[in-house]
Amino acid sequence: MAPRRLEEIPVKRIAAFGCRLSSRLPRGEILTDITENKWRIGDPIGCGGFGDIYLASDDITKPVEHNSKYVVKIEPHNNGPLFVEMNFYIRAARKPMIQSWCKSYGRRRIGVPTYEGSGSHIYQNQRYRFLVIPRYGIDVGKLFVSYGRKLSTKLVNGLAVQMLDALEYIHSQGYAHADVKGSNILLTTNGLGSEVEKAQAFLVDYGLAYRFRSGNGVHKPFVHDERRAHEGTLEFTSRDAHHGTHSRRGDLETLGYNLLQWLCGKLPWEKENELHLSTVNPEEIQAQKEKMLSDVSLSIQKCFSGKRKAPENLIEYFTYISRLGFETKPNYTYLRNLFCQGSMFEENILTLVNKGITNENFSRCKFDSLPYLRERKPCRPVNGEIRITRNTQPIVPKKVIEFSWEEVLSRHPDKLAKISVFPPPFSLTPPPSPPPITPTSSLPTYAMLNVLQRMKEKQSGIIRHKTSSKSSDNELKPKWMTPAMEEIAQLIKRNLELASQAKVSNLNNSRRLTRSESAKLRRLENKSTEKINSRKRKASS
Repeated sequence: MAPRRLEEIPVKRIAAFGCRLSSRLPRGEILTDITENKWRIGDPIGCGGFGDIYLASDDITKPVEHNSKYVVKIEPHNNGPLFVEMNFYIRAARKPMIQSWCKSYGRRRIGVPTYEGSGSHIYQNQRYRFLVIPRYGIDVGKLFVSYGRKLSTKLVNGLAVQMLDALEYIHSQGYAHADVKGSNILLTTNGLGSEVEKAQAFLVDYGLAYRFRSGNGVHKPFVHDERRAHEGTLEFTSRDAHHGTHSRRGDLETLGYNLLQWLCGKLPWEKENELHLSTVNPEEIQAQKEKMLSDVSLSIQKCFSGKRKAPENLIEYFTYISRLGFETKPNYTYLRNLFCQGSMFEENILTLVNKGITNENFSRCKFDSLPYLRERKPCRPVNGEIRITRNTQPIVPKKVIEFSWEEVLSRHPDKLAKISVFPPPFSLTPPPSPPPITPTSSLPTYAMLNVLQRMKEKQSGIIRHKTSSKSSDNELKPKWMTPAMEEIAQLIKRNLELASQAKVSNLNNSRRLTRSESAKLRRLENKSTEKINSRKRKASS
C-alpha cells in the first residue's frame, strides 16, 4: 500500500498550553459580524492548538462549496491569539488602507490578506470569536516537503521579494509579524511547476503580532522579557525574540532563516532525525544563531554541502541584518534588490530615495503625515456648561445609525460585538448559571501564580485546623463570633444551667422561700447580669 501524503494524514487536535479546544461547529452555521454581514460556514479545513478554520461564504442561501472564496477562523472567546489577530486586521489590514499604501509606494499589490469581517458567535452556550479572510492555496511549508525539502533559486528569490513587500507594509503600521515561516505563507495556486513560481504569496497568521511602536510613534526600547522569551517557531525565532521582544530586524532575520532552509534543505541547528526541535534546549539554538551571525560568510557556506557555492545575495542579506540596529528602519529597497532580477531594480538606491521612497536611514519622515495612519483624538465633552440629568436632557428624534470605522477603532476590539453569553431565559425556566472561571482560562502572570499559591496554602491550613479540632463546642459555635463573644456565651450558658438546677431543687424540696432568701437570689442574678453587660460593652468597644 502506497504511503499517504502528509496533508491526507488526520491531525490530532491538541490544545495549546493555557487554552482549550472548541467544539466543532456544524456545517451551515450562520455567523453575523460587527457590520451585520452574514457568513455561512462549511467543512473544516484546518485546526490548531487555539481553534479551527472553516470554509465560508457570504451567500447564506446555499451550502458552502469547496471552491469558496473565504475562510473563517474560530476560537473560544477565552483564547488569546485570535483576539490579537483581529486587532491587527482591524487596525492595519482593511482594504482602503492597503490600497492607499500601494498607491503611495507604487506597488500593484502586497501579500497581506484583507480584512473581511469579524465578530462573536454563541453555540451551545459557549461564546466564540471569529475572523473572516480570503482563501488561498497551498502553503510554502507543504510545498517544501513535497519538493523533497529543496526549492529552486528562482522560486526562493520571488518569495523573498514578496515577503519583503509584505513586511514593509506591516512595519509601516507599527507591527512586527514575529512568526514568519513556510506554513504561514500561502500561495494563490495549488498547482506545481511554473504556476508556483508565478503565484502570489500572502503572509498570514498574526496571532503573535507585536506593536513595536507606541501610540506617539516612538520605537519601544529593547527589554528582556522572560515570559515571552523564545516566542515563535524555534527553528526561525530571531535573536531578539529569544529575549522576549520583537522588532523589524527580527522579522527580517526570521525570513532569512526560512530562505536558507528552502535553499539548502536544513538549518545548522536542525538534527537529521529531529526536524521539529521539540526537545532541544532553546538557549542552545540561540547560541548557535549568535555564532552564525558573528561570521556570516563561513557559517552559510557550511550549510551548502558539496561543491555548491553559497549564494552571494543570501550572504549579503545576513551581513546587513547582523549590522542592523534594534530601532533602525531597514532599507527594504536594498534588500529587495538583492533578490530581484531585471532593469527596474538596477537603479542606484540613492536615486530611488531622491524620487520619493522614504527611508529612515537617509531621511526622517513624519510618522503621522502618512495617509494610512490616523491619530486618535480625545473625546470632546458634551454640554460641559450645565449638568445633564434625566429630566433636563432634550428629546432628540431617532435617526438612522450608520456604521463607522472611526467608532469601531476607538473601541476595544474585544467589545466590538456586545452579545450576551446566554440567550434570554424563558418565563418558566430559571436562567442558567454562568460557567466557572478557572485559573487556566488564560495565561497567568508570575504575580497571579504567587497569589494563587498563597490562597491554596491558606485554604489547606484552615482545613487542617478544622479537622484537627476535636472539641464539640468548636463545631457548634457560629463562625462569626469573636473570642470575647464566645466567653460571654459560655457565661450565659452556665448561669442558665445554675438557674435550672435551682428550680429543680426547689421543686424537689417543695419549701416556700423566705423574703431574705429570695432577695439574696435576686442580688446574685443582678450581679451576673451586670458582669455580662460590662463584658459586652468591652467587647463591642
